[in-house]
Amino acid sequence: MKLSSKTDFAFRSLIYLGHCPANELSTIQDICDFYSISSNHISKVVMELVRLGYVEAIRGKGGGIRLGKPAEEIALIDIVRHFESTLNPINCNEQPCRIIKGCKLKGLLANAMQAFLTALTGYTLADLLDDETQAILFLEN
Repeated sequence: MKLSSKTDFAFRSLIYLGHCPANELSTIQDICDFYSISSNHISKVVMELVRLGYVEAIRGKGGGIRLGKPAEEIALIDIVRHFESTLNPINCNEQPCRIIKGCKLKGLLANAMQAFLTALTGYTLADLLDDETQAILFLEN
């Protein structure tokens, strides 16, 4: 299973913000610069994270962004479910398949997808935050 770029950018943004000191603000540009990603892509994802309450945006001079809730309260499975447009690994109807009635592939892939989602259950952003990543984010700049 390959996650969409929106989900990838959501995770990257949350990891970046999760490593920032609690009261410090970052900017979308900080995230873009660190990951070398277009601000257009990150901006849309971050604004969606703000809408969902995972990120807080402070407007005005000296404003910026930070986590909107503790990392322990940001479930990875919720991020995937929100940002993935479909969790169906295969669409047998998009180009109608001639063997759809007897094919077992769709069921096997659905089981694999469920196993993937089950594996994420119980993990939070806090599980992704560690000293090694902290050092990469802030000591190597």
